[in-house]
Formats: sequence, C-alpha cells, structure tokens
Amino acid sequence: MKKLIAVSVLVLLTTVAFAQKDSLAVDENNKYIYYQVVSQPGLPFDTLFNRALYFFKKAYPESALKLETVDKEKGMFTASGYLLVSKKTLLTSHEDGAVSFSMRVDVKDSKYRYWLSDFVFNPYQRNRFNTYESVPGIYIPLEKPERKIEKKDLLAYLDGVLTGSRKIGATLKQFMLKTSSLKKEVKLKKISTKDW
Repeated sequence: MKKLIAVSVLVLLTTVAFAQKDSLAVDENNKYIYYQVVSQPGLPFDTLFNRALYFFKKAYPESALKLETVDKEKGMFTASGYLLVSKKTLLTSHEDGAVSFSMRVDVKDSKYRYWLSDFVFNPYQRNRFNTYESVPGIYIPLEKPERKIEKKDLLAYLDGVLTGSRKIGATLKQFMLKTSSLKKEVKLKKISTKDW
C-alpha cells in the first residue's frame, strides 16, 4: 500500500513538473513568455538555419506570422503574428479578440530555441452586420489587464495563448525535422559559341 501511494505521488509530481515545463512563464521584463529549447543532435548550423527559414516562409501565411529580421551571423530570426482567442458561453463560442505576439528563433549547432512573448490583446465586437471585428485603438498587454479584462476572461485568453503557442511550437518542430525545399539559386554555365 505504501509503495502504491509513493508511486502515485511520484507520478503526480512528474506530471506537475512536466506541466510546468511547458507553460507560460514570466521573463526578466515581467512579460508572459512561452520558451522552449530543442536539441537536434547531429544537425549542423546551416541545416537548422535553412529549415527555420523554410518554416517562416511556408508554415503560415504572412498575415498570420510575418518574418521581420533574419541574421545569419547570429543565427537569429524575429517575427510577429497574432492568435485568435475565444470565450466559450453555455452554447457557443466565438472569437473574442486577437492576441498579437513577437516570436524569436535562435539556431546553433545541434540545437535551437524559440520563444513567443509581448502578448497584446485587441478585443473584438459585433458590427452592424452581426460579424465580429477588431475594436480599433484598444490594445491591452496581457500582463496589465487591470479593470480592462475580467479575471475569468483573462484566464481563458491565457489558456488560448498557451494552446496557440504550443501549436506554433509543434509546427516549428515538424519543419525542423524535415528537409527544407527552398530552391537554391542555380548558377548557369556560360558557353561561348564563338570558340569551339
């Protein structure tokens, strides 16, 4: 009986530790961040760099995730994008707003890291055609929702951000495992027809 209790407590602690590892955290600037380091043994810098570039060019449309800077010397990519968050009611759910974010990917030999941060909420409202659209001019950082977002709504939005961040991370991991098919510039061989 004691062994069963000890094993169940151990399983509970490992699941709690794993859940804490893959969740939103707070960085040194007191902002929410989703941060992951992934090891890819045996893959050189150039391969991981090309695969990350392929991810930014092909995984999402530019309206959802836009590549902003690429620095090959540092092995760094920065991008910005947005996630739709919804609030569930008793019978339905609808998009309650969009959360914009910034994303960074750093690449080294045999590993890479990525993080999503700077989460800013833009609420949606119904327009006269009964569709939801963004409210212009209202941008609320998720770290400072004082009296602008209700607590239960904030928890739902943070859960949506975590789910969206995990999906983006899973997509990035898939692209980092595949061979990128970016077309390389082919140098054409010049032939002189005068000399033969």
